[in-house]
Amino acid sequence: MNEIDLSFGKSAVVMPGEHKKLRIIQVGAGGTGSFAALAIARLMYELKQSGKAVELLIVDPDVVEAGNIPRSNFCFAEIGSFKAQSLAKRITLAWGLECHHANEVFDGEIHLRQPSGGYDTLTMIVGCVDNHLARLEIHRAVERLQVYRSDAPKIWWIDGGNGKYSGQVLIGSKTERSNPESHFVGSSICRSLPAPSLIHPELLTGQEAKREPTVSCAERIRLGEQSLNINQRVAVEIGEMLTSMFLTHELKRFATYFDLETGTSRSLYCTPEQVESAIPKRK
Repeated sequence: MNEIDLSFGKSAVVMPGEHKKLRIIQVGAGGTGSFAALAIARLMYELKQSGKAVELLIVDPDVVEAGNIPRSNFCFAEIGSFKAQSLAKRITLAWGLECHHANEVFDGEIHLRQPSGGYDTLTMIVGCVDNHLARLEIHRAVERLQVYRSDAPKIWWIDGGNGKYSGQVLIGSKTERSNPESHFVGSSICRSLPAPSLIHPELLTGQEAKREPTVSCAERIRLGEQSLNINQRVAVEIGEMLTSMFLTHELKRFATYFDLETGTSRSLYCTPEQVESAIPKRK
């Protein structure tokens, strides 16, 4: 007989440190990022309505091409324009939100630099990239610039990735191994979590699915190598995790895996046991 998993019932709620301003830096504005940006915009609007200060920076060096449609959330009128700039313009005009763009490769030293009031700001990096070099730069930025206040991280990282039909979304803050118990205050509050790169070290080594750079995303869809809706699903999971963390304050999971072909999904919940089991053992 299969045992019933009671992890969700025993899981703690993720409670980030106190902050006056939330700064979201989205790295990547392609297949997943173009959908995630609009999900983040809806969250930002709700936070703003409740009196929270929040801003968004979208970082991506690429321009919209015909091959990006319809897999990405762009239209033919945007072909030739920078992806980050197009999304930022849409969000600013449609929602009246503070949204900036950087039409360049992500650089932690530049893009995480706080303009003012750094200690009152919590930064969330949203990784919507499909290569290990970009994730490595995010990992290094979190590792290099992480500052703790009362054991509460100042910088968090949520990362979305996918294969043909499957995908995962991971959220965390600490790039170094630590006692699983150290992430928790009692049994009901989770103050920090292992970073995505700790749970899946292969994200930083290029050992994830190998891709032929000469084949476009749109061509992959036509060849049956890429689900038309996989990126949008990843974006939905990103948006839901962020909403649960910052708006409804009920986030109890740090990893979600799903498969569109089988219609299944599973999550890892915020308990010391599941945190420990999620990190690969040292060889």
